[in-house]
Amino acid sequence: MKRICSYICLLAAALTLACCIPNDLPYPVIKGAFASLDVPGAREVIIDEQNCIVTVSLPEEIDPAAVSIKSAAYVHPDTRCEPQIEGVWNLSSPKEVTLKTYQDYTWTIRSTQEIERYFTVRGQVGSTVVDAPNRRVIAYVSARESLRNIAVTSLKLGPVDVTSISPSPEAMKDFSQGIQVEVSFRGRTEIWSLYVEQTENAVEISYVDPWTTRARVVAQGAAGSQNSFRYRKEGDGEWTEAGEVTQDGGLFYTFIGPLEPETAYECVAVCGSDVSQPVIFSTEAAAQLPNAGFEAFSNAESANYYSWYDRSSSDPGHNSKWWDSGNVGSTTIGASYCIAQPDTEDKISGRASAQLVSRYVVIKFAAGNTFSGEFVRVVGTQGGVLNFGRPWTHRPSAVRLWAKYECGEIDVIDSYPEGSPVKKGDADCCQIWMALGDWDYKKYGGTSQCPVQVNTTDKSTFFSQDDEAVIAYGEFAAAMSSPAWTGMPQVVATGENGWMQLEIPISYKDVSRRPTHIIVAFASSRLGDYFTGSSKSRLWIDDVEMLY
Repeated sequence: MKRICSYICLLAAALTLACCIPNDLPYPVIKGAFASLDVPGAREVIIDEQNCIVTVSLPEEIDPAAVSIKSAAYVHPDTRCEPQIEGVWNLSSPKEVTLKTYQDYTWTIRSTQEIERYFTVRGQVGSTVVDAPNRRVIAYVSARESLRNIAVTSLKLGPVDVTSISPSPEAMKDFSQGIQVEVSFRGRTEIWSLYVEQTENAVEISYVDPWTTRARVVAQGAAGSQNSFRYRKEGDGEWTEAGEVTQDGGLFYTFIGPLEPETAYECVAVCGSDVSQPVIFSTEAAAQLPNAGFEAFSNAESANYYSWYDRSSSDPGHNSKWWDSGNVGSTTIGASYCIAQPDTEDKISGRASAQLVSRYVVIKFAAGNTFSGEFVRVVGTQGGVLNFGRPWTHRPSAVRLWAKYECGEIDVIDSYPEGSPVKKGDADCCQIWMALGDWDYKKYGGTSQCPVQVNTTDKSTFFSQDDEAVIAYGEFAAAMSSPAWTGMPQVVATGENGWMQLEIPISYKDVSRRPTHIIVAFASSRLGDYFTGSSKSRLWIDDVEMLY
């Protein structure tokens, strides 16, 4: 009994001592951050983790005062949000929430909403100026029009389907002093001022955007008039009438051409009997890709493989890297696993062609590839990180090249795009594609020179032609050897030994944006990013030419 009491006393002393020892171990720092926010009907949800801001872009049909948030996902699974994020929120003004991990992080949730507003009148010259912050709108008519007898042809100043305007557009006639209107929607009323002003310039060119063999011209004239363009080489006597013109109220535009590269032209806009002052512009050069015939190659980076440049070359387009491949990764265990190499025997012209060979490299499938950009690093034994793209501001209409393909049957399957299953024995598929875009490397993970980073172990990083930064795109793919390509629309000529000349059109999603970079990529196995394809597929490329 005495011993038991002694043990109890010792235990009590130990517990007392333990209580006196300070717990100075720091809590782990786990930042509370949103991974996603499900807002039904939203155009876009942008999460700025650095500044702890979530921006919800709303269509005009949704009331910012009643935004439904269905659910949220967090970067760390143990994160809690206070107050609860699920529910209906009034985002007419920014709201703050706290994300709790071991620390508290204050986040701001805000909304943006672009409302389409317009105001047009009969005989309008040019486009309307909408000054939304000051609730002021100005339309222009020629000096021949009376401001006391204006006919309003369209008016919208608030969200669609829920806005009323007083007085009605039909009652508006005298704009000599401007007109104030009440714009009512969702229980609120705004006062807007509408003005119509006279202008002496019945027609004028707003701007000219020169390409290489054509130019986009935009002008302002009178709505409903016969509007057109004329152009000629600077100093020539004869004018050429432009083709079909697109009219949008008083705004009209078209492409003029064909034009000659690096040549000065002048253009005028015509509205009825009125002619604008001429605008002089010069077309761009018909730029070509560096080392487009793959004539320059060397062991500049490794004795295990050739790189597509040669530092000893006197040609600026040949003595520095512009093209790269996956050779860095595939030859890690030996030169015999090279997947991109010069072929001095099988070619169209010059010294060599580029031969791209798909291989099974010990534990992974590697598609033969060459692309504009740089191979960054190997990711263990699972894949690699690549930066796509090179600086480029020109706008070609197509790419022309010679290609030859030996198509094997798929014998290696790791994965494939969702909804596009493949099986062993299916024909492999080569791919040639080009994209022009204005990618921001800070968003896409690459560098200022090669902005788009792809990690082949992370499908969420794979390139998409539907990405918002893509301005133009063109592609050729074929699941058959090149002798069977005859009759395909992109084939424009047939060579010997299975070579085919292709012209791949480049389709522009937005002709008003200028690209900052170009991505050109060739692969002997289209599903190489998924480590799927045939170890017997080979693709040759030669004489790549940009067409304008």
